[in-house]
Amino acid sequence: MLIAVIAVLLIGAVKGYNRGFLRLAVWFAGIIAVLFIVTKLSSHVSSFLIDNTSIYDNLRVRIIEAYEGGAIESVTDTATPGSESEDKAIDSFGFPELISDYLKTNNTSEIYEKLAISLFEDYIAGYLAALSIKSGTFVGLFILFIIVEFIVLMAVKVLEKIPVLRTINRLAGMATGITLSLVFIWVFFLAAMMFFGRSFGGWIFAQVGSSRFLSYLFNNNILFELIE
Repeated sequence: MLIAVIAVLLIGAVKGYNRGFLRLAVWFAGIIAVLFIVTKLSSHVSSFLIDNTSIYDNLRVRIIEAYEGGAIESVTDTATPGSESEDKAIDSFGFPELISDYLKTNNTSEIYEKLAISLFEDYIAGYLAALSIKSGTFVGLFILFIIVEFIVLMAVKVLEKIPVLRTINRLAGMATGITLSLVFIWVFFLAAMMFFGRSFGGWIFAQVGSSRFLSYLFNNNILFELIE
């Protein structure tokens, strides 16, 4: 997966250089607008899915089944939220640091009371299920609005024919292309969170954990802050 991520960044750089800054600047501005719109909408859509559909409950059941008999079972029912045994259980899941820290930070008595739960397994299953729905909603809306932006972008394609300083335009395009590639990699990492308890999700997290570069990208995913 490390090779694939590096390839995405290189492709973004090459395409940015070839296409130039003008076209990618319009595309990048659209990406920023899309992220803003998706951020505003995704929380409402994900809340609706959690409260008014069976998706959340189905995910909770599947996650409990996927992790039962492992670290969750090692935590006693009398363990205090945020205890050392629960922190060790969270670490044993093998999630990237970003997710593990998220689970530890929110593993408090106040959260248990807010969610009307008492068991550690209910907390883990509930939070991972909610995170799966939030990430899935964000990715789905992101793809939808990207398609809309692509249609708009085609309408301004004629602007590429305006004479500009070719070298500056292409170098600026390269930088923009790398940035765009990074955004899509972060979106992919969010999408991976939809697969807690599945082999594909486990493979992604294992790949991230085995590479410093991938771990750095994953743990510094600024898009994660938009859905938590």
